[in-house]
Amino acid sequence: MRNVMIVDDESLVRIGLQSIIDWESNGFRVAGVFKSGEEMLAAAAVSPVDVVLTDIRMPGMDGFQLIRELRKTHADIHVIVLSSYNDFEYTRQAIQLGVTDYISKYEMEPEELLRVLSSLPYEMRKSYDPAQPATPGHTEIGSINDSDKNAMAAKLRDHGSAFRWIVLIPYHRSEAYSPEERKAMRLLAEEMFQRLRNPILFGEEDGIFHGAYAFDPAGDDQRIREECERMAEEWTAAFSQKLNVSLAVGFGDEIGIDGDWTAARKRAEQAAEGSRFDGEVRLSDAALPRGTFSEEEWLAVYKLVKQRIRYMQFTPLAEELLAYQDEKLLSYKPSEWVRLGVAVASQLADFLIERYDLQTAELGRFFVSLWPLPEAAGAVRTSDEWRTLVRELTARTQMTVTSRQSRTGWLERVKEHLSQHFSEAIRLEDMAQLSNFSENHFSQRFRQETGQAFSDYLTDLRVREAVRLFRDTDLSTEEIAFRVGYSNPNYFIKVFKRKTGQTVKHFKSLK
Repeated sequence: MRNVMIVDDESLVRIGLQSIIDWESNGFRVAGVFKSGEEMLAAAAVSPVDVVLTDIRMPGMDGFQLIRELRKTHADIHVIVLSSYNDFEYTRQAIQLGVTDYISKYEMEPEELLRVLSSLPYEMRKSYDPAQPATPGHTEIGSINDSDKNAMAAKLRDHGSAFRWIVLIPYHRSEAYSPEERKAMRLLAEEMFQRLRNPILFGEEDGIFHGAYAFDPAGDDQRIREECERMAEEWTAAFSQKLNVSLAVGFGDEIGIDGDWTAARKRAEQAAEGSRFDGEVRLSDAALPRGTFSEEEWLAVYKLVKQRIRYMQFTPLAEELLAYQDEKLLSYKPSEWVRLGVAVASQLADFLIERYDLQTAELGRFFVSLWPLPEAAGAVRTSDEWRTLVRELTARTQMTVTSRQSRTGWLERVKEHLSQHFSEAIRLEDMAQLSNFSENHFSQRFRQETGQAFSDYLTDLRVREAVRLFRDTDLSTEEIAFRVGYSNPNYFIKVFKRKTGQTVKHFKSLK
């Protein structure tokens, strides 16, 4: 269950956001609702928070100031900006501050909010918190008090004056691990750590195991690294062979036993997350630093994806995305690859819905377990899963498009003909012949597919072109009427007023 805090100075918005969806049934808990950024920051200092929904314009501390302050102490929190301001400058600032998403609070539907929330990547707890209460029946690393920490430090000193924090993460899978499986993992971890004696197992939190490997910092650094890698290979092999569980292992930076345990833990968690995603990283300081997409990089990739989808070049899109990951895999954090996957999935879904007016049920038949597409992309946890998802999404999108075109290819031919010849005399029987339908069948099918009668569709097409010509040229009304297919200017004037609600004279006066 992830904790959500809501920040908005409008009471009606705060009330509405609390009731717009069933938070708990979707894996979230509203941990606080605040009317100012100052109140929210005070609460975040003493209570855990995973997601923040915030307005931009608020008295005192505005949304951007709040985000900047949060980034200083809660760098991994997901922030979703809810605002009534759609100015690009707000969007640009939000991107620069690493906002997860930016949506209008007045146009937002429950489905849209759920889509954004469900696309958030899974995050481990971020910091070592000795004051966090333990959960009955589990050894909770977060519940270590000063006495326990001193005892553990004493054990570590038996092996050296420095250590690396260790994190073991069982891979995510579609079906949750059963209590019996969780117990078997705990017992196996305990047995292996006891047998090795050094490292030392601290405990478990949320199914993730924590420990430490101590050593003399004046020793052979290469030997220590090789020892850590050997232990990682032994643990992953044991979990795989005995429990059929894939395991990611991460080691934090080398620090003194009296050093910053919170930082040590965080670095180990980051290394383990990297290992879980690409199977490569083990020691945090042996890996290249992973960053986030810059605004320029993100926009470049986003434009490439959009262009490929627009021209229905789905296979080249998949090839380019996979090649891009081959080149940049270790440059970006796993959460950034998940974010890119969600963006691609969202664009594909939007394309199919807007281009072919597909309904949810039909999309579900084409994509099966991958629908909703953004949700499936947000659930990716490894590089292999990401690559498989890209291939599946693009292949199924192509299959969907091919299926729709085989059913509506006649309609595309008709629309293409009308867009090129609307200024000419267009007869219903000619369009029926182009479609290989009878006139009655053509009229019925055209209305079913477009929601308009053929004559209304043609009139709308002509009037839209007339509007453009009035705005962009100084042509006379008679000339424009002729160019859009009306030989009688008086009749055109009547049609124009009926469709636009304005006379031609009034419309031209607005230029």
